[in-house]
Amino acid sequence: MIKKIAFSLLALFLAYQTISIFVYAGTFPIKSSAVIVLVAAYLNLIVTGVFAFTGFVFPTQKLLPESYYSIKNSKSLKRTFKYLKVDFFRSFLLATVWRNKNKQKGYFNGNRDGFKSFVIQSKKSEFGHLIPFIILTLMSFCFLFDAKFILGLFTIIINVIFNFYPILLQRHHRMRIAILEKRYGKK
Repeated sequence: MIKKIAFSLLALFLAYQTISIFVYAGTFPIKSSAVIVLVAAYLNLIVTGVFAFTGFVFPTQKLLPESYYSIKNSKSLKRTFKYLKVDFFRSFLLATVWRNKNKQKGYFNGNRDGFKSFVIQSKKSEFGHLIPFIILTLMSFCFLFDAKFILGLFTIIINVIFNFYPILLQRHHRMRIAILEKRYGKK
């Protein structure tokens, strides 16, 4: 219960920070490209954080219909995955963020019975990146059309890396699990 309250309050604080940065972005006298990149990265981090922290304590994946999570065109997903080099992104994550084996086991325990939990975690992760991807894309367009071109450009670039690539990765995981379930039967 304490964790739910704490994470919810943290998500609310990050939402407030997001709104503040978005509203006041036009008044910042930023001339340095490095500072603009940092602001874009920070904006991506806090928007994604809002949904990450709520996803840690609530079943946020249930806010979207189950049909959204089903992979309808696996060939197209494979092509996109390969064309955008999402495999390099996955390797980078495994070498850095997901290097810890205990962290990996929290996502998937390596057993056949862990597939169900893995699918749920992948849906949570996908939802936690999908909504920020949409919000940040809209914010980027607002920046672009409001003469904050550099901020909009870096926000969308970082958004693709922080949110779009993880969405593709989670969909690819579920596609691979569906293939295994089809081959070996659901058990």
